[in-house]
Amino acid sequence: MNATPQTPSPRRARWVAFAFALALGGFTALTVRDAGRPAVLPAGGGTFVGRDVDGRLVQVCLFEQDSGWQGWLYREGREQTEWFTATNRIQPWQAVVNIREPEDGPKPLEPVVASTEDPLRLNATLPRTNGWASDTANLTRQFEHLSFRRRAGIRFGRVGGTQEYRAQFPRLPEDDPFAAAVSREMLRRCELGAAGFNSAAFDFWREMLRERALPGFNQHELTANWQLRLLTTNLASFSVWSHDATGGNGNHSHWQGANFVAAAGGVRGVELAELFRAELHWLMELRNRCLPKLKALPAPRPEAVFDRGVELDVFTLSPTGLQIYFNPYAIAPGADGEFVVHFDYAELNDLLRTDGPARLLPR
Repeated sequence: MNATPQTPSPRRARWVAFAFALALGGFTALTVRDAGRPAVLPAGGGTFVGRDVDGRLVQVCLFEQDSGWQGWLYREGREQTEWFTATNRIQPWQAVVNIREPEDGPKPLEPVVASTEDPLRLNATLPRTNGWASDTANLTRQFEHLSFRRRAGIRFGRVGGTQEYRAQFPRLPEDDPFAAAVSREMLRRCELGAAGFNSAAFDFWREMLRERALPGFNQHELTANWQLRLLTTNLASFSVWSHDATGGNGNHSHWQGANFVAAAGGVRGVELAELFRAELHWLMELRNRCLPKLKALPAPRPEAVFDRGVELDVFTLSPTGLQIYFNPYAIAPGADGEFVVHFDYAELNDLLRTDGPARLLPR
């Protein structure tokens, strides 16, 4: 004898429908509210640029964060970029920030970023390469920064999940056609990055529903900081540092190079191969020239530059040279961070092309 299936009571069905409608309404309201907020807003900090006593480019990119400030000091020709933080949330220009924590024992001076009373200026104290003396570079803010934000998903207490994509990038001159086109391309890439990152929020919810499990606490964030290296009337280059807080152990930082050249009233990306003469087997030659520079940094295993899985595809262009970035885990453990190799254009003159984007390099 077959049992008659139990039908849910009308009262229970109404409560289920009401709860579903309430959740859907809350999700829709929060999503619409977030989507209605402007994606791009002004941000504190900016890009500060100057020269050291040898005429080398010194650049500080200072980014506003929730709990303070963070930034990078880039000294052209010294390979590594130096990361620093400041916890003075109200007025970062009144803080003196050491790049690294001091270690025991005597050692040369470390770079220091200091403030002035003028919020458009910073000072950077830099150690000399061949002694204990130091030089001070006076930096002037060339560009303000803009912030970009996209969020998806909702969270009630410790149930649910959100994905948030944030980026900060320079506010380039709007009266220059090339700079304006670069700004549009940066914003387009931010939109694409946010769409790709935030789509995982809905995948997370769908997976929980398929497993008939109550979603737990889930908050993933990705921050991308665009640091300007070069801007001319037809060539632009940025190093883009990103960090995703998606849980798990290890180094979650990542560097990309974003290089643009003017094309048909807009911009297009520049590939490294466009800069070098193909008949000279430039890729292997560039690896050979990276080896002594990696040893000098020093990288723990510089010969890894010849490994099959190591690509020389992250690069930036600057007023005097080319930089090759090796991301964490590319040639060394993640704890060692990234490695940046700098070549003066004169060091590569025998390999560089004289046509295409290479002809526009500021040599």
